[in-house]
Amino acid sequence: MGSLRQKMHQQNTIGSLRILNSRETKHILEKLSEQYGYMYDRASQEYVFLMNKDNRIYLVSRSIDMLPYDELKIDSVGMYLGELYKESIRLTIEGSQMIGPESIRNVVELDKDQMIAWIKGSDIEHEDVGKEFIILKYTDKDTGHTDYLGAGRFKDGKIINNVSKSRRLIVVNN
Repeated sequence: MGSLRQKMHQQNTIGSLRILNSRETKHILEKLSEQYGYMYDRASQEYVFLMNKDNRIYLVSRSIDMLPYDELKIDSVGMYLGELYKESIRLTIEGSQMIGPESIRNVVELDKDQMIAWIKGSDIEHEDVGKEFIILKYTDKDTGHTDYLGAGRFKDGKIINNVSKSRRLIVVNN
């Protein structure tokens, strides 16, 4: 079985996902660094970056080369990190959970009431936090545990909630 690099030269897709080359991967990692202050050396070594036709970015372990994926019918693979949107990256909930703990820029701490409103799908009233996408987090005051809740974009005095309706919670137990 050949290495991932050899397979990439033979075929640059896994199912409907295009394997990003090192230049494209570096561009994504630089965007994460610019937007969120994310230090990316480790991610570029651990993961293969993939993108679909809608500019959605997926990550998969480099050990994917051990699978005969070129012989399989694959619709999707990996973790959906986020979407390249007008030269910014809008992170998914999972993307914010992966990138958030290592991010030092464009991270907004929510209080408990804001956190509950956010996970129910509401926009959050907030002071100006810029035009970029931001990561939202909540730290429980009793336990000190921090949760990363996804990403939003500031507009007209609000952080706009992009969480899909299917991922929103209807009931939140305090």
